[in-house]
Amino acid sequence: MRLDAQSRGESALIERIAQRSRDLLSAGRLAVVQGIGDDTAVLQAGGQALLWTADMLVEGIHFRLDWIDPRSLGWKSLAVNLSDIAAMGGVPTGALLSLALPSERTGGWLDAFVEGFIECARTYATPLLGGDTNRAERVVIDVSVLGVVSAHPVLRSGARPGDWVLVTGALGGSRAGLEALLASDTAGIDLMPHFRPVPRVEVGALARELGATAMMDLSDGLAADLPKLLRASGVGAVVFPKQIPVHPVAYRWAQGRGIEPERFAMAGGEDYELLLTAPPATAQQMLEQIPPQTGVALSVIGEITEPRELWLEYPDGKREPFALAGWDHFTA
Repeated sequence: MRLDAQSRGESALIERIAQRSRDLLSAGRLAVVQGIGDDTAVLQAGGQALLWTADMLVEGIHFRLDWIDPRSLGWKSLAVNLSDIAAMGGVPTGALLSLALPSERTGGWLDAFVEGFIECARTYATPLLGGDTNRAERVVIDVSVLGVVSAHPVLRSGARPGDWVLVTGALGGSRAGLEALLASDTAGIDLMPHFRPVPRVEVGALARELGATAMMDLSDGLAADLPKLLRASGVGAVVFPKQIPVHPVAYRWAQGRGIEPERFAMAGGEDYELLLTAPPATAQQMLEQIPPQTGVALSVIGEITEPRELWLEYPDGKREPFALAGWDHFTA
């Protein structure tokens, strides 16, 4: 897979917006370190970097109300934003919540949604500071989170040839839940990886301290997100499919349908695990320190290369182009 091809879908739309707004980066009163193109915007505020992110969830696109309970949706609405802060190595400081709702969702449903949002906010010490409400025909949730990081955040653009590629946790659990819901076959399937993702805030901060060179969260799946990191860094990579940590739910779902579990997991979205790179010696430190200190698994899944290409490499040395696709709002 070549990484210098023209962007399509959501990536192309974001780049279109970025091109038309670049001349505004010097117009603000705070220095802009990073604008469009990373997990969060980064502003310099004295000796700290201010992180600012936003995420929108739309009924019928990101969730179905006949599938997800309102409390889990409240949790998820904040968690996906906290995952962006984690991907920069930062800590959250506050959130804004804006909601557009049909009138029938303004009573008990809203109460349960807010309970879930506040549960997540308490867990990650992120106070709800305000927001907005409006009326709409379907539920639209827009959350913005502020965070801080001392010194420098970890950007997507820092990966270098020779770095190892690592991921936290296990992949594919959210996709397995979604596939089960779509097939109306949820018996025995754990839907929590899909409904209540866990933002890796502690891991992201520790990875930054230990020397991660690049980092992002896996919101659209490894197959979609790894190429974004590689393009931002101007490098390529070799991925070792047999070293992909597959979530047990995804493994069982894929095997039961004759699908290679590793490919299934790489193409799944909404895992909200962290994808990061580091030089081998630093990566080894991370492998020794992050799991015991945070309780979160960490796996080496590849290596950064100088040629701007992306390959899959198997244990016997065989290589094939990385031809998998993750989630894209505008091509799905």
